[in-house]
Amino acid sequence: MGHALDPKKIKSAQRVLEVLEYFNADRQEGTVMDIARTYGYPQSSTSELLSCLVALGYLRRDLYARTYKPSARVAVLGAWIQPSLFRKGNLLPLMDELADDAGAGVILASKVGLEVQVFHVVEPAGVDADLKTGDSTLLLHSAPGRALLTTFGADQLRKLVHRLNAESPEELRVRFDDLMADLDEVRANGYAIAKLDETRTLVSVLLPQSGTEERLALAICAPTATIEADQDRYVRLLRAAVSRHLGLVVVDRLDDVAEPLRHFG
Repeated sequence: MGHALDPKKIKSAQRVLEVLEYFNADRQEGTVMDIARTYGYPQSSTSELLSCLVALGYLRRDLYARTYKPSARVAVLGAWIQPSLFRKGNLLPLMDELADDAGAGVILASKVGLEVQVFHVVEPAGVDADLKTGDSTLLLHSAPGRALLTTFGADQLRKLVHRLNAESPEELRVRFDDLMADLDEVRANGYAIAKLDETRTLVSVLLPQSGTEERLALAICAPTATIEADQDRYVRLLRAAVSRHLGLVVVDRLDDVAEPLRHFG
């Protein structure tokens, strides 16, 4: 029999990861109170946690400013993962440039369980996409989700649809045949598009990767009216960014993503 997880240990692990995710391009450093207020932690336990991460080498502390920031150990922690995109590639600069070119938020997402989770967000100056790392959206009804599902076989999709329909309210249930038709259209177009909510729409493409790597989707998030007015432009920006930064030929179909992989360094 498996052992039940200790809720205290789960909470401790969650806090460690939230502290590390606190630091990003917009928040490169922070005080104990900054972090405590952001996550609603007690000040005393936040101070202990940060001191522990300093002792382990994951954070650096400025004794004069009383601020904390990530150390180089954090930067190299996962650099070996998908090196063609991260260690040797230009995925993060790609997202920075794409956000500036599009004048909109850009997200990197993947399937986590039965949802799509945001792994990284870039927002150009003056733009608030109202998305953050860790946010989740619906797998069957989102643009990144549809792009990611094009990599699934029919049997996998049938089981997934059955399970999600069993756990979803009636208005979110989908017919398997309808989903297959939608995914065929995504493959033919080379991108997926869907409303995120009442005001925002996502346009998403699948990043070219080998079959053994975690599949990732790149998406632009902008007001629905803006996307509808110039949808082709956002699709071109996505394709051009992937081609330019990852050293790939631009593909028109998601089925074609395997061929450019031979160009990865």
